[in-house]
Amino acid sequence: MTLLQHHILALTLTAITTFGLGLLVFLADPKRRLNQIFGLYSLAITGWAVCEIFTFTASSQSVANLWAYYFAWPSVILIAPTFLHSVFLSIGEEDRTTRTALRISYVLSLIFLALHFFFHGFLTKDPQPSTGYEHFHQALSVFGGIIPFTFLILVNVALWKLWRSYSQATGQRKMQLKYLFWASVVGYVGGSPDWCLVYGIHLPFINPFGLYGVPCYSIATTYAVLHHRLFNVHLVIRKSLVYSLLITSLTVGYFGLVYSVEWLFRTTFGYQSVWLSLAAFALMALFFQPLKLGIQRIVDRLFFHAPHEELARRMERLEQEVRQAEKLKAVSTLAAGLAHEIKNPLSSLKTFATYLPEKGADPAFQQKFQRIVTQEVDKIDRIVRELLDFAKPAPLQLQPVQVSHLLDETLDFLNSETLKHRIEVERSYDANGSIRGDPQQLRQVFLNLFLNSLEAMDGGGKLSVSTVVRNGHLTVAIEDTGKGISKEHLSHLFDPFFTTKPNGTGLGLSVVHGIITEHRGTITLDSHPGRGTTVKIELPLD
Repeated sequence: MTLLQHHILALTLTAITTFGLGLLVFLADPKRRLNQIFGLYSLAITGWAVCEIFTFTASSQSVANLWAYYFAWPSVILIAPTFLHSVFLSIGEEDRTTRTALRISYVLSLIFLALHFFFHGFLTKDPQPSTGYEHFHQALSVFGGIIPFTFLILVNVALWKLWRSYSQATGQRKMQLKYLFWASVVGYVGGSPDWCLVYGIHLPFINPFGLYGVPCYSIATTYAVLHHRLFNVHLVIRKSLVYSLLITSLTVGYFGLVYSVEWLFRTTFGYQSVWLSLAAFALMALFFQPLKLGIQRIVDRLFFHAPHEELARRMERLEQEVRQAEKLKAVSTLAAGLAHEIKNPLSSLKTFATYLPEKGADPAFQQKFQRIVTQEVDKIDRIVRELLDFAKPAPLQLQPVQVSHLLDETLDFLNSETLKHRIEVERSYDANGSIRGDPQQLRQVFLNLFLNSLEAMDGGGKLSVSTVVRNGHLTVAIEDTGKGISKEHLSHLFDPFFTTKPNGTGLGLSVVHGIITEHRGTITLDSHPGRGTTVKIELPLD
């Protein structure tokens, strides 16, 4: 293969794999900002690869100019800022410095685009011959060196931020960032020699073989998305998806075969009529259709041992069984927890009932009987009510809600408790924090979380409550300076009947999680023993 053929093959693989990766991440949650920006980043890389292919294979200089000038260069200019933005979002950096850096990167990109379109030849020149290439679109003017210089700075800042976050992460998060960092390094190191061709510098072997590193980046990142849930993408890979991919590949190959045979006939017999080409294409498509159906049946039998219709029925039955198993698992967990929590109060009641005939006339026994029995019955009643809230919450009564008002009302209700525990309360609200929600259930959420914070700061401390509106969502942050929660307990805090409190039922946070989920929101906890806990609730705006 020639250098040009290798270059085109590497770019084709880049376009296919990167577009698939971007589409996969975007469709997983189209409303999430990270997914949107990463999809745009992947689209920019895909646009560069596709337009460079068209530039290389252009039939004339004017066509090459068109592809290079209007499509390829704009895609190249957008790659670095969208990569930086994706990294900042994926590692969770959203401070003032980060926002300033992103604004600068996007402003620079807009300036480059304006100079490119309105001052032809100021930054870039028309495609020109290079070593092994008839048209090479990445030709720069004297002032155009600022584009690769800015590209280099933005990419290296993003990689440095990614490396720092990766080195500090633990567990699955570390594995996710590891794949993203090293895959990005491979992709940019592999693709960077392409910039050398801008100045007519050809690096033997590295150009164009280094370019294969870009599809390697896409493949490795896709693996991290599917296997390690990178970007919090939760996907279940089913056989039906594999089937769809196989049949899609088969269909593409089928039409490619038909087109190749038609092209061979046209070359052999020399006809140029469009209508003859369409007629020949249709006849050959009909001729090859039995072949396609035969191969499809072979795929069904080889991979799934059944026709596709039977496979669909099996998958439906399997999904029903999985849902039923999850229900039984939940019922089992609830029953075990309920039995454990009610056992102690029932033991106390049984003991008093045993001694009632013997000591019923004793005033001291009567006083103790009244106090203990009432206390234990109240405990059972509380457990049953919380269990009902967890198992079958009341339907949401949605209405416009100003979250800051709910937070203030709940904090004012707990004013005596905060004074009693010597808690300093700090409030910071975004004025635009209006959502559609159930005020009663949200009040229950905030009350539960505030009480947890007060209990964690028994010796005094600071409770910070804030709201921030960003990207169509309201984030409520509740931060305390209490004793914190150990890492091994963090992942179980929302499990029913899991508690670290001596007198807790373990249902409070489960109910909170259920209410937030019903509001189409998310809740996360971050805690460090001895330093405090931060709870973040993200809710969609009204």
